[in-house]
Amino acid sequence: MIRYFDNCATTKVDEDVLDILNRYHTEKYYNPSARSTFSLEVANDIATAREKIAKSLGAGSASEILITSGGTEANNLAIDGSLRSKHGNIVVTAAEHSAVFNTVSELSNRGYELRQSKVLSDGRIDVDDFLSKIDNDTLLACFMHVNNETGAINDVRIINSLVKSKNPNTATFSDGVQAVGKIPVNLRYLGVDLYSFAGHKIHCTKGIGGLYVKSGSKLSPILFGGGQERGLRSGTEYVGGIVALAHSVSKAVAAVNDNATEFLEYKDTIRQSLITVPQWRENCTENSSPAIMSLAFAGIRGEVLLHMLEKYDIIVGTGSACSSKNKQSRIAKAIGLNPDYSEGILRISFSKYNTKDDVKFLAEKLAECVTELRKIVR
Repeated sequence: MIRYFDNCATTKVDEDVLDILNRYHTEKYYNPSARSTFSLEVANDIATAREKIAKSLGAGSASEILITSGGTEANNLAIDGSLRSKHGNIVVTAAEHSAVFNTVSELSNRGYELRQSKVLSDGRIDVDDFLSKIDNDTLLACFMHVNNETGAINDVRIINSLVKSKNPNTATFSDGVQAVGKIPVNLRYLGVDLYSFAGHKIHCTKGIGGLYVKSGSKLSPILFGGGQERGLRSGTEYVGGIVALAHSVSKAVAAVNDNATEFLEYKDTIRQSLITVPQWRENCTENSSPAIMSLAFAGIRGEVLLHMLEKYDIIVGTGSACSSKNKQSRIAKAIGLNPDYSEGILRISFSKYNTKDDVKFLAEKLAECVTELRKIVR
């Protein structure tokens, strides 16, 4: 039996989501932009789904929810589409997801000034340093809600307010991919102009996600075609995916508090198992997502530990799956992790499908594997 603890990378698709997808692939497969009555019906299904997402996430209206193919496209659209001038600077934290960091890095090659802000030792934004980089020429400020590697939660509402107080014209964008369905999210309360999320992190299918675009925000398309999604994201709509996304967002948001209680207990179980194991640290303990536990072990490689756990049919992660080809974690550098620990990162991320027995088994085998590795490397 596989025990899966890499839910930050992706999640198991719910059976009811598969039922929705099957229905729209085999029964209601009509193009919502066509003119038949059947097409109008599925177009109405999209409208209903959009309203459901808006309500679940506390958006002001359904028109503020833009459907994308996932978090990466949403991030690219938010960043590239919000630049209203050819000159100016973009402020971003050093610990952003690669879908944000690499996008703004590409824009720096086009002439925009890129300003990187420091983060604290747990991955949270150094707010004072971030604000010091905002000025009258700042076009865009990017600050993630939950760090995808350490689980650190940033106070998006406060940061947004402080940025706007320095420059009301700066567009603000928060990557919420690891926040939606994991911690409480109310978009009107947060106040940001743009906010991204993805379906496959909350037991929906891959290939579907969204971007919140606050009413009044100016955004230009990066894909052109038939003018779907108010002309901001052309392409025939993935109707089943959109309906499934609304279903998954609604379910995940409703279960946030109950899941958090369970996940925090899981973290305690793992901590207790490692009490007798020397030289390890938890990278973020305060203001951390209940769903993410980032550990670092001195003197051993996280990837080796990952493969040792696989022998027991346990799947964990070592960091962002989107950056797995990079040998050294950019986030480890950003948080100033001691070199002895920087290659020994293990990321454990929970979902509703994990059980207490699964976690106990993981905790036991994790302690055993670390102890065994330490004997080998010494």
